[in-house]
Amino acid sequence: MNLPVVYHSDYVTPLPEQHRFPMPKFKLLYELLLKDQIITQESTYKPTIANDKLLQLVHNETYVSQFCDGTLDDKSKRRIGLPWSEGLVKRTCTAVGGTILTVQLALEHGICCNLAGGTHHAFPDYGSGFCIFNDIAIASRYLLIEKIVNKILIIDLDVHQGDGTAFIFRDDERVFTFSMHCEANFPYRKQKSDLDIPHWLEVKVKSKVSRNFQRKSFFDFFPILEKEQ
Repeated sequence: MNLPVVYHSDYVTPLPEQHRFPMPKFKLLYELLLKDQIITQESTYKPTIANDKLLQLVHNETYVSQFCDGTLDDKSKRRIGLPWSEGLVKRTCTAVGGTILTVQLALEHGICCNLAGGTHHAFPDYGSGFCIFNDIAIASRYLLIEKIVNKILIIDLDVHQGDGTAFIFRDDERVFTFSMHCEANFPYRKQKSDLDIPHWLEVKVKSKVSRNFQRKSFFDFFPILEKEQ
């Protein structure tokens, strides 16, 4: 069976020339996976746009409305780092819908990958670092509210800390947030995940994990996560 993936052509929207966000990467990744026969068109699923009800599982109603209708103030737009357009709204909401479809398909097939998403810097009432809506958090809340799952482990291996995701689930015992990242990198004001590994050998563990661990390898932490379930 080919790897099931979620992709939509709307994952790419035009940006000004020389903008530093690599928007074409989503289409290029899709084309590469097809070329290498890791996926097929038959194993590719197309998402629908996430509606306001889904977005507001995590995000403030005013923020959702202001972004979608283009009335965010200039400071908020600069914090996001992407110029507003109707295409950006469509792209953003489609990517969120893609992550929701991805988790549904993963539960059905055992695995599924969204070729966009991972917007872990988005907070409930503002976006940051090219992240507008936190698709990971929205999909997680959806699964919990619909009682499809009882507990969720979020593993974030991006070079940047998943600060928005950590903040959103800071008081939710059903969601364990794990972020391995470079500490001397964006965001410069870090949040507290349930487990942060800012360097390979330095560990910070929040109160949900009862023991203190120092100078452990990455794989030593899987027993911790297992005990916490």
